[in-house]
Amino acid sequence: MTGRAAFAAALLALTGCSGDGGGSDEAATPTATAPARTVTVVEATTQAAPDNRSSVADAVERVLPSVVHVRTRGVGGGSGEGSGVVLDRRGIIVTNNHVVEGTTRVTVVFNGRERRTLRGTVIGTAPERDLAVIRVRANDLRPIELAHSSLLRLGDGVIAIGFPLGLGGPTVTRGIVSGLRRTVEPDRGPRLEGLLQTDAAINPGNSGGALVDLSGRLVGINTAGVLGETAENIGFAIAIDGALPVIERIRREPSGSGAWLGVAFGSVESDATAVSLGLDPSTRGVLVTEVYEGGPGADAELAEGDVIVSLGDRKIGSARGLVEALARLEPGDEVDLEVLDTQGPRRVQLTLSRRPETLPG
Repeated sequence: MTGRAAFAAALLALTGCSGDGGGSDEAATPTATAPARTVTVVEATTQAAPDNRSSVADAVERVLPSVVHVRTRGVGGGSGEGSGVVLDRRGIIVTNNHVVEGTTRVTVVFNGRERRTLRGTVIGTAPERDLAVIRVRANDLRPIELAHSSLLRLGDGVIAIGFPLGLGGPTVTRGIVSGLRRTVEPDRGPRLEGLLQTDAAINPGNSGGALVDLSGRLVGINTAGVLGETAENIGFAIAIDGALPVIERIRREPSGSGAWLGVAFGSVESDATAVSLGLDPSTRGVLVTEVYEGGPGADAELAEGDVIVSLGDRKIGSARGLVEALARLEPGDEVDLEVLDTQGPRRVQLTLSRRPETLPG
């Protein structure tokens, strides 16, 4: 009984009718009056918590160790940030392609008292699905629990977790599933299909973070916020059921039989990017963002900041173009690259190899 209820009950007891209680209109026979009792009423200042008060907080607490802050350094020295989700205790993290595209360095910051920071390596991307996979050197990470996004219904509760707007820590927003199987065509980037729509706030920096159900299980990878200047409470996430096959393909390809250059790379597809590299604005190609020790690129003295513009007689205008060109080749093939840097063009010859199970460096 709350303090207010106790107070009402006491008041009722003190003001109840005397006499026989039968409600007769006849005058009651006088009786002896009992001595007055003194009652002290103390109103409660706290109330018992509802059973579900901490259900969302509990889910968030379970998920936080599996959501990371992804910090990047881009071409021209610029910096960026986004979020990521741990999928495997041995260092596999998924994020959005647009978070890491064109970056020269990736750093991953983990939640926890020590705020552990590790260098990340982009092991593969799927730009057409806005997905990328990062690896860090660790074997004790906490992978997130997965759910089936195909079982979601309109109105189901969801929670978005990420690191938006450089606020210095994780941000949690709550909403519902507002739409299923949405198609979005952003001003920049690929057309994305099969997205989840939510009214949970998704802001810059949330990209690559987790959209989870109220049990803390991953249902989507946050990818985009409001659609248009007048839209409110509209965010999108890549449904995890559709994302998992793409992520697995990215993870398999590094150790497959395909040819490997021994470098990480991103696209140079705009005048601004080319100018930031000290190159002619019209330059299009593939920026070398990391050279792996012992790989073909290192043997051929490729360097971070080099831009590959052709492979053999084929012009290379984007990262996707280079991936397609390499898919036609085999480990052991010799190739000629045309490379640009601030000193001008040069020709590089190298022998492709098989990508190792574990990247060096």
